Amino acid sequence: MIDTFQNLSIDLTSLPEVTQSEFNQIERKYLRVSLISRSILFFLMLVAAILIVSLSDEIEKGLFEFGVSSGPILLLWSFSIFYAIKAFPKKKYSLREKDIIYSKGLLWQTRTAIPFNRIQHAEVKQGPIERIFKLHSLKVYTAGGESSDLVIPGLSEENAGKIKEFIMGKTALDGVDQH
Repeated sequence: MIDTFQNLSIDLTSLPEVTQSEFNQIERKYLRVSLISRSILFFLMLVAAILIVSLSDEIEKGLFEFGVSSGPILLLWSFSIFYAIKAFPKKKYSLREKDIIYSKGLLWQTRTAIPFNRIQHAEVKQGPIERIFKLHSLKVYTAGGESSDLVIPGLSEENAGKIKEFIMGKTALDGVDQH
């Protein structure tokens, strides 16, 4: 007997609600990491703008010129700090039986879900500012990608390690027949 191809519709009301998932907040200390990182970037931009005005022979070196070169940078820095503070509570993750979800964003909200059976590799990373605050980022890679498909920042070392081991355990079990 030959099987016939079927592609039946799915009733959307029978699907599980993602919003019903239990989401975990990232560590509160990560807000400080984010604010420091942004401040360093804008400080370097400010120094560059001041150096350009100072070293240029074609630009007068008055208070107005320094204000015009540094004002927009300071305004953008202020907005960046405000946005980071307001967007921070939106950064959360959820581990479920078959996938991991990361949600972020204030104006542009993103919710990324990656099924464990698609995950090839996971790693725990720590940058210099994260190291000061004893925080880690979990990076998850799926097949065919050179960069990570999901990054969950602001995890304690213990949680980052536990989540990584859980994910890798799930991906190792994926190919095993579980009867």
